[in-house]
Amino acid sequence: MDKTLLIRGLLVFLTVFTVSCTGGGRKPFYEANVSDIEKPEIQILRYEQILFEANPFILNEALAPYKDDFYIFLDHTIDDELAIQALFDFATDPDIVALYIDSQEVWDDIGPLITDLERAFRFYRFHFPDLDIPVFHTYISGIDYMMPVKVIDNRMVIALDNYLGPDYEQYDRLGIPRYISRWMRPERLVVDVMRILADIHLSKMAGTPESLLDHMIHEGKKQFFLDCMLPGTHDTLKIAYTGQQMNWMEAFQGYAFTYKIDNELLYSTDRRVIRQFINLAPFTTPFSNESAPRTGAWLGWQIVREYMRRHPDTGLQELFEETDYQKILAGSRFRPR
Repeated sequence: MDKTLLIRGLLVFLTVFTVSCTGGGRKPFYEANVSDIEKPEIQILRYEQILFEANPFILNEALAPYKDDFYIFLDHTIDDELAIQALFDFATDPDIVALYIDSQEVWDDIGPLITDLERAFRFYRFHFPDLDIPVFHTYISGIDYMMPVKVIDNRMVIALDNYLGPDYEQYDRLGIPRYISRWMRPERLVVDVMRILADIHLSKMAGTPESLLDHMIHEGKKQFFLDCMLPGTHDTLKIAYTGQQMNWMEAFQGYAFTYKIDNELLYSTDRRVIRQFINLAPFTTPFSNESAPRTGAWLGWQIVREYMRRHPDTGLQELFEETDYQKILAGSRFRPR
């Protein structure tokens, strides 16, 4: 059977289920009962405080006591004269020092961050009970906004200067696109942490997606991971949509999906096509400048949600291991409005 006809045949019986985190007081179907899960211990080591509070003229001596805790930063630095000089230049750069000071104003108290991570990792332990919780390090990156959270040697490293608020003046001064800087806010940090974990698990459990449909559902799995780990977080924050973009997506979801079918794009492996519908951008290029970005990722998210709602015995790990993307689409019985 022609794949386009097959896809059209799947558009039956169903309206997209979109969760509202504030409506009706009902828990979303993907929120696990974690009442029996012990609260995890979250350890955050603050490298930026150690570095910028140290005497810059004796950095090797000042940092030596912290070499074990911060070996991912200092392991090849303490005894290297050139590395110490580079670190001195960094730690005394007026712009970098300003970033540190401003970061301390926003992140002086990390108690709320620890609380949010504790909650997220209770859900993580429900779905991945045999895996360890990473140790966290914070640091000042010089605004490495393309990689605000990264994993180094099984430790999660967070650049706090990427979470100073959408109106932080340095972001505009550096020319960071507004569609990116509007999400460089404190409440986005835990979302980014959990999304990195989704990336790690998918890379281990699933093959590399090829077609646009593969990428849509691949991204949908990541978004569903966020659903499971952060069930109280609003959808706009999980996918980085403004309210206007979410409204557009909900209003034009049928058009956005049938466009891909009518133009025979769902099974395209063209990198340019995939980027248009999956990658971070101010809008989706084939549509209007008022459109939501990442329409393929959003649609994949709804497909995965519907698949999991209709298959309640399927666990998150099982979902991640399923690489038959056509099976997920068919099993979702997805019908956009």
